[in-house]
Amino acid sequence: MSTELVAIGFGTIAVAIALLVGARHLYPRLELPPEALGTIRLLTATIAALLLLTGIGLVVVGLAG
Repeated sequence: MSTELVAIGFGTIAVAIALLVGARHLYPRLELPPEALGTIRLLTATIAALLLLTGIGLVVVGLAG
């Protein structure tokens, strides 16, 4: 078990969750056309998904190794 990998993995997961929560509070305040807002939401969801998968992968590797 590699404690460093597990800690970095949980930190990455926390950053992804914070990104989603922050975006949820920020999006209603943006005054953008619906097409632009949809693009920004998609980009944010993609970045958060990559962070979540990276964090989960780090935790699994840290626990397995």
